[in-house]
Amino acid sequence: PHVCAHLVACDPLRMREFAQALGAELKRRAELLDGAAFAEWHARREVSDRMVAPRQPSPGELLGDLDSQRTGTLRLRASAVRADPPGPSPLPRLVVLVDDFDALVAPGLGSAGRPAAGSVVRALEAVACDGARLGVHLVATSARPDRTADTELARTNPLRIELDAPDQPGPGRGRLRYRDGRTVPFQGGRVTGRIPRTATQRPTVVPVEWERMGDPPARRPVRELGNGPTDLALLASALDRASHLVSAIPVLFPPAP
Repeated sequence: PHVCAHLVACDPLRMREFAQALGAELKRRAELLDGAAFAEWHARREVSDRMVAPRQPSPGELLGDLDSQRTGTLRLRASAVRADPPGPSPLPRLVVLVDDFDALVAPGLGSAGRPAAGSVVRALEAVACDGARLGVHLVATSARPDRTADTELARTNPLRIELDAPDQPGPGRGRLRYRDGRTVPFQGGRVTGRIPRTATQRPTVVPVEWERMGDPPARRPVRELGNGPTDLALLASALDRASHLVSAIPVLFPPAP
């Protein structure tokens, strides 16, 4: 429910449409922001929505008659018209997720998406250069960092996550690298498999020391068939219910020109 479009890099026509739509969205945002930063534009728009228009002068005040007529009738001020709640922002934050970016930079000779890979890469590089100030963010993964080291994404990204190889001790460990050279080690959670429908134990949380992180989990006393939903499916279902509760409106890319 939180994904408005999904593109597989094997259809050249859809890949070109995606590149054109992404470029059109960047252009639309640049025109709306008119040189302002994304956060600054939203702050000014929020302030303008809270401002109250001044009261219009009466005909007597316009003619210079400031003394109101005295009558025995008590006049009540008309109640302000309640405005409808504001709709969704025309500039929500967008996140573009790219898996296997190296396959776009250096597609195989027999790849079906090879003719349009260059268009997608150029659109993603435009996001890497100007997306932050326009509220469009890019998250890309690469199985071959050596192929993407010379790209605009690698040169301009403020954060880089490097994961250890799966065959290394302590799976899920990695390093967070900043542009200024700082490095922060971390242990990522790895949740795989399906939840048993006949589970006899609920999930539990126990403290684990850093030295033991990445060790295989303790064996369950009862062997159960994992034929239930995955954790990702449960998370997507929860997001779907939450989006209906707040009447969220999906944001789609504008049609390609």
